[in-house]
Order: sequence, then C-alpha cells, then structure tokens
Amino acid sequence: MCCRIIRLSTVRGCLIVAAFLGSHPGALRAQDVTLNHLLAEADSANPAVTAASRTAAAAAARVPQAGALPDPTVGIGAMNVPVSSPGLSGDMMTMAQLQVGARLPWPGKLSLREQAARLEAEASSLDAEQVRQQVRADVKAAYFDVYFLDRAAEITRRNAGLLTDFTHLTATRYAVGTGAQPDVLKAQVERAGLENQLVTLRDRRTAEAARLNALLGRAPDTPLPPPALPEGVRQAALERSPDAGYFTSAALSDALSGVTVTAEGDPAGDDGPLASPAELRRRALAHNPRILADALRLEADERGVSLARKATLPDVSVSAGYSRRAGRGDFFSVMVSAPVPVFSGRKQDQGVLEQAAVLAAREAGHQSLVDDVNARITSLSAELRRARAQIVILDEAILPQAETALSSATTSYQVGRVDFLTLLDAEVTLYRHQLAYHRLLADFAKSMAALERAVGTEVLR
Repeated sequence: MCCRIIRLSTVRGCLIVAAFLGSHPGALRAQDVTLNHLLAEADSANPAVTAASRTAAAAAARVPQAGALPDPTVGIGAMNVPVSSPGLSGDMMTMAQLQVGARLPWPGKLSLREQAARLEAEASSLDAEQVRQQVRADVKAAYFDVYFLDRAAEITRRNAGLLTDFTHLTATRYAVGTGAQPDVLKAQVERAGLENQLVTLRDRRTAEAARLNALLGRAPDTPLPPPALPEGVRQAALERSPDAGYFTSAALSDALSGVTVTAEGDPAGDDGPLASPAELRRRALAHNPRILADALRLEADERGVSLARKATLPDVSVSAGYSRRAGRGDFFSVMVSAPVPVFSGRKQDQGVLEQAAVLAAREAGHQSLVDDVNARITSLSAELRRARAQIVILDEAILPQAETALSSATTSYQVGRVDFLTLLDAEVTLYRHQLAYHRLLADFAKSMAALERAVGTEVLR
C-alpha cells in the first residue's frame, strides 16, 4: 500500500500521530466486488432485460405467420330444401353440398410481408440488446458511484482521525502556554463537520446501493461489499502518452494556447488507450444496437412501400363445390373471384402515399439518430480527455505537493513558525484534492461506460 506518514511530536510529551495520506492508485484498495459478476447477474435477473427478450421472442414468432397463406375454408350444407316436406330426397332440386375455398394473395405479397416481419424481428432482437446494454451501463454507473462514496467515507474517516490528533496537539500546546484556545475549538469544529459529512456519505451510499440492487433484481437492503475500481479502467485513466509529459505540460499548454483540431473536427493529440472520436463514430455505425435496429426498420418500411404498390393487384379467391342429389345426377361447381379496385384513388393510391411518407420520416429520423449518437460520442470523448488530464495532474503534481505542504505545515506548527489556520488549511486542501481525485476516477469510469453504451462495443484501441 502506498502511504505517507506524518509524525507529530511536541517538546513536552511524546504525542505521535500517524495518518495515512496516500490517495494514489492502489492506496485505497477495498474488498474486490467483481463487476463482471454483477453485470452477468443483471443480464439474467433484471426485469427490463427479461421483458425485452420476451418481446423479441414474440416478434420472431410473427415471422412465419406473416409468410403463411390464409387458411382454406371448408363448408357443408343443404340447398333447395322444401319447406312443406323437409328432406334431401323430396325434390329434384334438393341437394347436399360440400364446398372448399381458399384466398390466394397476388405473387410477391406474402414474401414482402415475411421480409418486413423478419426485419422487424431482427430489430426487436437489437432492441433487447439495447436494453441490456443500457442496464449494464446503469449498473456500472451505480457501481462507480458506490465506489466513490466508499472512498470518500474512508478518506473522511482518516481526516477526522487526523483532526482528532490536531485537537490533542492544540490542547497540549494550549496547556503549556504555547497555543491558543480558539485553535482547539477550531479543530473540534472541523472534526465535527467531517463527522456530519460521514453521515451524509453513509446515507448516499445506502441510496446508491439500493439503486444498484434494484438493477440486479435484488431486495433494496441486500448487503453490497465495497466495490473496487477495475484495473482496466484505472489503467485507461492513468496510461501515459508515448509523448513524455503530455498530461502535465501539453495538456496545460493546450488549455492556454488553444487545441489543434483534425480535419474531422476532433481534437488533435493522443487519446491514450481510447480510440479516436472518428474511429468510435465508425464503430457505432456497425455496432450501436439502436442505430442498427432503426436501419432494419428502415428496410422494413421500404418493403411496406413495395407492398402498398401491389395493393391494386387483387388477391384471388378460388372455391370448388360438390352437390349430391338423392337418386339423381350430382353437380360440380368452381368459382374464381377477385376484388375490383374501383376506389383505388381513395384507397390504394393513398396507401402508397402513406407508406412513402412513413419511409421518408424513418429516413430523416435515422439520420437524426446517427447525428445524436455522433454528438454523444464526441462529447463523451472530450469528457474522458479532460478527466484523464485532470486525474494525472492530480496524481503527479497536486496530491504530492499537497501532502508535502501538510507535512511542512505540521512541522512548522510544532515549532511555532506558522499558526494553526495555516496547518488546518493544508489539511483541508489535501482532503479536498483527495476527494476530487476519486470523484474524477469514478466519473471517468462512468463516462467510459456511457461511451461504450453509445458505441455499442469496446472503446479502447
């Protein structure tokens, strides 16, 4: 474990305070909760995922129905039965009948319906994958929020303990006449503030754990061990550019002098392990389930236009009958009928216009969807670039300097070279940056999960 120890001693007495101040990667390692295990549990237990998979199964079952011929009809009956003497042999015109009929759609109609249904079934399957990916992204977001709250509580407890030591130190100095009573009171107030912060963090942790349990199909109060940040996410956040000093110097110079952009409008420079925004946008066209499902429905609407154009081509009804007369000759009959589209101007032609409008709307909506996803990818990529720069600057510059400042202020306070407010300010500054470091790590992980959701696949190179 990476840690730094500050030892405080007074001229009188032998007070020694050891405080863990390390907040670098690996310094705050909790019991590992396997994120992949939770994701697998969400896949099998989340009700939204189950509902989406059942909807996809229902759509798949509609495909063979769409391509099946209409059921034939069979009828039996009697014709010309005398009212005065009912029976089948009383009159030469009385006969028993058996009739068989079927409606035959115009060639091509059934295949178009089946193709449209198959495309819709494939789209529904992608809808289920979209729901699954959204649930997984929500699980990751809740998981990383719990991670931050656990780290924040741990840091807060350590700093509360450090302030307790400061309280003892100031009380000792006040007792021997080298300190002031307001310093004692100030340390006590600051420690009480951290205790209050711990209460807030505990309540927030309970709420986030309940949200995560709900996504996993668990009871809200199911215990959740402290999560650990996956090593892959940590490496992605802290991996160095081949260009030495990129984060500490180049990132700052970019902020001061402006960022160069590529011909595609993306920021120039190394994205570390993350693929470039342009590459991510290309991947999204091939992997984003929402885009792919919408493209399939676009094809289904094209089949709908073709089917509407065949509406004036009649479905033919064919029937055949056999009539039997008692003691007399039997009859055989055949009938072929078809509807006549005399109102095609108000019906079939308008149906073509309707389906063409639906198709045009789908095309415009699809382009809008692609644009939205591209904008989302670009925005999340920028957030990740910013977070990576800030995380490494905190890790390499700000946190070490803040720890050194606290160590120096502690030593100087012991010999009376600085006042207590200076020491307290150094402690508060370090505490604030420690929280910011883990908040940025959690936000980086959440943004990475959201980017994977937008792309529909891995976002690393």
